[in-house]
Amino acid sequence: MDRDELEEDRAAFIAGEIGGAVVSLIANGIVISRDAIVDSLEAKRRTVGNVIHKGVLRDAAAMVRKGQ
Repeated sequence: MDRDELEEDRAAFIAGEIGGAVVSLIANGIVISRDAIVDSLEAKRRTVGNVIHKGVLRDAAAMVRKGQ
């Protein structure tokens, strides 16, 4: 696997986490907002044990915060 493939995989994981947070908010009847998505991602980051997964969630929350 070369660097480009790793970056693509990481981007896909980040997109999946953001999408999962949005689906979770909808399922729980919470209004979708940037803050709600960030809060959801940060809450999940605190519960997961895998360091790599924590990093993906941190990066996803940072992307949402910055509006990228």
